Amino acid sequence: MKNFKLLSLLSVILLFGVVLLGCSSVSSLSKQGTISKETVFDFYNKVQLDQTKDQVDIELGIVPTESTQLKNVFNYSNEDTGYGVSILLNESGLVISKTLIYPTSKDIAFLTAKAVTQEQADKITDGMSYNEVKSLLGSEGTEINGTQIPFEDNKVSYIRVWVNDDESMIQVVFGTEGTVNNVMFYE
Repeated sequence: MKNFKLLSLLSVILLFGVVLLGCSSVSSLSKQGTISKETVFDFYNKVQLDQTKDQVDIELGIVPTESTQLKNVFNYSNEDTGYGVSILLNESGLVISKTLIYPTSKDIAFLTAKAVTQEQADKITDGMSYNEVKSLLGSEGTEINGTQIPFEDNKVSYIRVWVNDDESMIQVVFGTEGTVNNVMFYE
């Protein structure tokens, strides 16, 4: 039952991320080939779970847009790069989830050291550690979401992706114990 609740919550978070990606503008920097890991994660790394929205506003220095589709969701995008972060606030007004905003999956593909395949995804099983997955795939992957799970004492679950140049990718959900909870391959 606990895994079902976790997967349900993470499904909402993933849907929220997909909605964001569809709304993001194309990165001018990625077209020029001058994008860096620091640029991609500039806003994402500045946001910490348990911050207030006011603290995030001050840290990022821009006015967010509020989601019209989800309550307590605010999007912070750098207009010059197309990268940013989306936050979800709990009832107390604290950040409980942050999701990386990026123009397209292709715009983060350069963060994956080597191509990944469906066959590799099939070898990833529930309960594997992050280090096992990293070893299998040949790189650390890209963290695109961190979410506190309220019914798990606010421990954090993470989502990482390994993206190919053709935008196919492996997405792995690491549960609050730090082990694989779900894996998907997208073509």
